[in-house]
Amino acid sequence: MTDLPLGMKYYLLILTSSLIEDLNDYGVKWVANEPGVAVGDVERAFFTARAIQSRLPDEPGQADPRLWPDLMKSIHTIRRVLDVVEKTTFDAVIAEAMETTSSIARADIRQIFDEKRATGEVDFRLHSLLNTPPETDKPDPAVKEAFMLKRARRYTSFMAFDGASLNQDEKVILADAKALARHIMDGDRENRRIDALLVMGAVLIETGSVRLKTNIPVLIRDSFDRMATKAAMALGAIVYRDNYRDLKQALGLELLDSDL
Repeated sequence: MTDLPLGMKYYLLILTSSLIEDLNDYGVKWVANEPGVAVGDVERAFFTARAIQSRLPDEPGQADPRLWPDLMKSIHTIRRVLDVVEKTTFDAVIAEAMETTSSIARADIRQIFDEKRATGEVDFRLHSLLNTPPETDKPDPAVKEAFMLKRARRYTSFMAFDGASLNQDEKVILADAKALARHIMDGDRENRRIDALLVMGAVLIETGSVRLKTNIPVLIRDSFDRMATKAAMALGAIVYRDNYRDLKQALGLELLDSDL
């Protein structure tokens, strides 16, 4: 288990800490009363959280190699409970990235067209698209165009993000996320992971930037700090999906709803 990528190890450490935090935030009594959650699973989750928390190192290099399979088993135990409570999925992130309407799409394209024209550039393709009404009962091509333009803008912003506000573990995950995004955009644009990557990248940029603003109240900064950590964790889930699945399979653990 020592051949895991460094970023994957950081991801497992961040994920474990975050899951323990979420579990404690909900509280044992509240979780136990949630429909669909077995009391035995709740007890195992909280016991596992307490047992593994004391073994978490600050850096992957400080960890006993036997920690990684134990971490995965702990993650699996806790997630079995939190999945029922939170009910979040990868497809929901994809849907959010792609969801738009014809009117919104055309408004977005109009804005981009006007911005280009203001700089002296006339995009005749966008002009033609804006002046061609969508056919009845057929998908509006403006929707796909607006989506691709939004993807391109998100990609540019993501690749330009220097991660100055991030912690070391988050920077390692960001670097691997950028490498994956570049690989997909260079030759595999139908890969659904690109849009989840860019959406979570945008969240990381927004939340991470708050860390650098010293004029914001501490309570708000702490909240955004936690959100930035979760955004980095979500990026890790996308980037290390195959490594994560391979490790679970090697340990004989079934995939859960929250596993990408």
